Amino acid sequence: MNKSNKGRWYTKEKGKINGPFPNKLIGSYLILGRITLDTLVSKDKKHWSPVRKYPAMVPDVVNEAGTLKGDRALMLARIREDERTTDVENGDSDRRENEEQLMQLHRQVRNEVLDSYQPKPYKLMAYFVISGIILFVLIGLLLNTNEKDRTQADCDLPAEPGINWSSCNKPGEDLNALDLRRVNFRNTKLQSANLSETHLQESDLAYADLSNSNLAMAQLKNTNFKGANLRQANLQGADLTAANLSYAELVGSQLQGVNFEHAILDYAVWVNGEVCLPGSVGACLLPLEE
Repeated sequence: MNKSNKGRWYTKEKGKINGPFPNKLIGSYLILGRITLDTLVSKDKKHWSPVRKYPAMVPDVVNEAGTLKGDRALMLARIREDERTTDVENGDSDRRENEEQLMQLHRQVRNEVLDSYQPKPYKLMAYFVISGIILFVLIGLLLNTNEKDRTQADCDLPAEPGINWSSCNKPGEDLNALDLRRVNFRNTKLQSANLSETHLQESDLAYADLSNSNLAMAQLKNTNFKGANLRQANLQGADLTAANLSYAELVGSQLQGVNFEHAILDYAVWVNGEVCLPGSVGACLLPLEE
């Protein structure tokens, strides 16, 4: 029995069929320009329609392209999507490389021991010594692997300092006034979340979706908001000292009383839709009006 392709789509360009891909990946491909609005999509490889016929899959930045502001927004979204793809691919590659190195080491040492083994007293002693070294090295590698596994995202963990909720879906989450220092919320969906008065110092919220969230009076010193979506967010009175807001979207956000001292705002999309110039530290430098 074939598995259901519910929510997954095939693409067809110049007669070549690829997929199936989830809705989110179709949107990413549109942003990156790998497919266009005229690319044909299908769930069953029988009935095909241009992707523009399915507006739910088309990101707003793609629809808004064609104007100066729209093209800027698409450029920033393309940079964020490209970096996300690179991060994921690099993470998978590193994991595979570590596993392959472990297996290669095991095979290499095993073969060397078997080739050199002779049933003589001094050879037998050497065999035990080498075996002990091998065991020690393998245990060390396995412990290191287990330590890395423990740092992987776990969306079921309770909210506490240092947790990894990267890429988790937490819309509307109530995290008011909690201690969440050094957490990993990279790519996390936190739309309309309550983070008022929350301690998020030195945390990673790069590319997180914080649109319509409440971050009033939040402690955000040295926090990474690179590429984060902060549209319509309430940041009144927040401490963003030395935070990284490069490429972040701040359109419509409330910034009264925010401390931007030493904060990086390069290429951030400001509240009025203008893009901050490079060198924007502590304040958004906007281009001079002609």
